[in-house]
Amino acid sequence: METTIPFEEHMESIMHLEDMAEEVETPTDSVDMKRLRHNRSVLMAHLPIQVIELPKKPRVMEKTIPFEEQVESIVYVEDLEEDIATPTDPVDMRRLRHHTPALMAHLPIQANELPKKVKKLKANNNELFSLEYESIEPEQQFTWEISSLEMNKPKNRYVNVVAYDHSRVVLQTLKSIPGSDYINANFCDGYRKQNAYIATQGPLPDTYGDFWRMVWEQKSTTIVMLSKLVENERPKCDQYWPNRGSQTYGVIYVSISEVQELATYCIRTFNLERVGSAEKRQVTHFQFTAWPDHGVPSHPASFLMFIRRVRSMLDLISSDPIIVHCSAGVGRTGCFVVIDSMLERLKHETTVDIYGHVTCLRAQRNYMVQTEDQYIFTYNAVLEASTTGSTEVLPCNLYSHIQQLLHLPPSEKHTKMELEFQKLSKIRKNTSEFVSANLPVNKLKNRFVNILPYESTRVSLEQIGGMDGSDYINANYIDGYRHKRAYIATQGPLANTTADFWRMLWEQNCRIIVMLTKVTELEKEKCHQYWPDEKPQRHLYFTVVPVTEYNMPHYIMREFRITDTRNGQSRTIRQFHFMDWPEKSVPKSGERFIEFIGQVLKTKHQFGQEGPVTIHCCDGVGRTGVFIMLSIVLERMTYEGVIDIFQYVCILRTQRPGMVQTEEQYQFCYRATLEYVSSLEQ
Repeated sequence: METTIPFEEHMESIMHLEDMAEEVETPTDSVDMKRLRHNRSVLMAHLPIQVIELPKKPRVMEKTIPFEEQVESIVYVEDLEEDIATPTDPVDMRRLRHHTPALMAHLPIQANELPKKVKKLKANNNELFSLEYESIEPEQQFTWEISSLEMNKPKNRYVNVVAYDHSRVVLQTLKSIPGSDYINANFCDGYRKQNAYIATQGPLPDTYGDFWRMVWEQKSTTIVMLSKLVENERPKCDQYWPNRGSQTYGVIYVSISEVQELATYCIRTFNLERVGSAEKRQVTHFQFTAWPDHGVPSHPASFLMFIRRVRSMLDLISSDPIIVHCSAGVGRTGCFVVIDSMLERLKHETTVDIYGHVTCLRAQRNYMVQTEDQYIFTYNAVLEASTTGSTEVLPCNLYSHIQQLLHLPPSEKHTKMELEFQKLSKIRKNTSEFVSANLPVNKLKNRFVNILPYESTRVSLEQIGGMDGSDYINANYIDGYRHKRAYIATQGPLANTTADFWRMLWEQNCRIIVMLTKVTELEKEKCHQYWPDEKPQRHLYFTVVPVTEYNMPHYIMREFRITDTRNGQSRTIRQFHFMDWPEKSVPKSGERFIEFIGQVLKTKHQFGQEGPVTIHCCDGVGRTGVFIMLSIVLERMTYEGVIDIFQYVCILRTQRPGMVQTEEQYQFCYRATLEYVSSLEQ
C-alpha cells in the first residue's frame, strides 16, 4: 500500500484525556475543543479502544513517501565505506547521514560538562529543556501501513501508537491466519549496536501468543517490563505469564521456575518450549515496580540500580535483542533504552548524546521518550550515573575500596569519602514536600524544625473527628531490600506525641520497635519515655501494659501488651533498645551493632510479623538511617553478592531527608559492612 491513514483520522478515536497514559495539556483552541468533544462521543460507541498521550507537537508525519525510499534512508554499517574513521554507533551514523539543523544544534556533550549543561537547561523553570525537547524531530517521513490494516487494529493497545513499517518486528506467518506476521513492536538501536532492543506495547490478551512467539523467534533471553499491571486503578498491561506452573500461549509453552520479589523490582525466570519442537530456552523477566503512577521517579537511583541489575545478568555472548515494554512501549520504554545506551557509552567514551539518541529512536518508533518530564528524568539519570559512576563493590574488594576512599593525595583537600558524602547533600526536595509538617497545628509535633517528613512517604494516621492535624506524625515509610514499606523511620516521641506514636504502631500493625538512643544524652532529653515501667498506661483508647524485660549485653528487649479498648483486641509489641551507641561519635566497632540488627530481623522472621519495623533515635534520620541502610546493604549482599552503600543512602534520602546524617555515620556504614564481610571469611 502506498497511502496511509491521515493523522486526523487517528485523532477521531482518541479517548478522554484522563484515560491517557500520562496527563496532557487541555486544548484552549475552540476547534481543538470541538474536536475533543466530538472524539468523546465517538469513543463511547467504540470502546475499548485506547489512546496514549500525544506530545505537544505531533511527531507522526501526515505525508508519506514510498517504503523503498524509507529503507534507503536508514543507515546500516554495510552501506558505509570501510574506513577506520567510520563510526560504529548507530546514532553517530545517523548524525553522519542526516545533517539536520536540530542535530547540528545539539551535539554530543562532554560528560564532565553535563552538570553545567543540565543546570542551564533547568533555569527559568526548565525553559531550555522545553525548547530542546520540542525541537526533537527525525525530519523524515514514515509509513505505518501494516498497523493500520483493519485486521491488525485490534492488536494495538493505543490507536495512535503504531509500528513503523521499516522497523517493525515481522513475525513468521502462521498458515491460514491473515495478519499473523504483525505485532506492535519495533527494533531500536543501542550503543554501537543496531536492533539492540525491541520496543513494544504491553501485551493484550489477544496478543499473548504473538508476544511469546516474538520472544522465541528473536531468540531473546531478556524481557524488561516498566509498568505495573494496574496503575491509578487503570489497566496498563495484561498479565501474559503464569503465576505458577505453566501455560500455553499460542504455539509457545511457558512455565515459571523462579520468582524473586524485591522492593522496587521483580525478577522472574521462565522456561519456554515451542509446540512441535524439542528445544528448550530460558528467559529472564525484569519488572520495575517503583515507577510512580503519575510523572517520573523523584530520583534516578532506584532505576539506575535496576538497569545495572539487568545488565549484570545479561548473557554477554548473546546478541539477541532485549525486549522492553511499558504500557504503550514508548514513554518509559524510551527512557530505559536511552539511559541504558548512555551507560554503555560512558564505559567507552567521554561524551553522551541523549538528544541524538532520542532523535534516532523517534525514527524507529513514534513518541519514544514520550513526555518532557521523561526527557528531563533521562538527563537526570545520565547525570547521576556520570558524576557518581558505578559505586557497586564486590565484598572481596571492599577493603581496598575503603582504603581508596580514605586516601588523601598531597594535591587534594578532600578524600573521596568526603566528596562522596557531599554528593548526598544535593538530594533535596522543595517545600511543597513538607505541606502537612509545616501546618501551624502540627509544628509543635516536630522535635526539630529542619527534620520533617516528606509528604509523599509520610505515615498518615487515621483522622480523629473534630481534631485538626490528628492524621500527622513525624514519620516516613522506608522501603527495604525485598519489601516496600518494610520500615517506619520516626523521631523519638515527644510528650505531646506519645499517644500518636502508639496509635501509629497499632494502625500500621507494627510489632517491633527499635530504639537507638537513651532517653537522656549529654544531659538533654533525646526521647520522651513513651513506655510504662511497671504500671499500665492509657493513651487515648489504647492501654499499654509492661509484660517482661530482658537485659542483654548490649541491648534491652521489652515486651508490652497493647489493647484497643474500643473492641478489646490485643497485641504483643517488642522493643529492642540498643544501649551501646555512644553519646558522641559512633560505635568503635560495628560487630555489636550488626549482631543487634540480626537479632531484630531474626525476631521479626521468627514470629512471622508482616507489619513494618518502627525505628527511631532522637531525630529519626541519623542512627535510624544507619540501622536501615546496613539492614538493606547486608541483605542485598547475601542475595546478589554486591555492596553499594552510596546508592542506598541516596534512595533512603528520597524517602526521608537527611538519612545517615553525618559523614562519620556514613564511614561507620562502610566500616561495619567490612567487619561483617571479614567475619564471613574467618
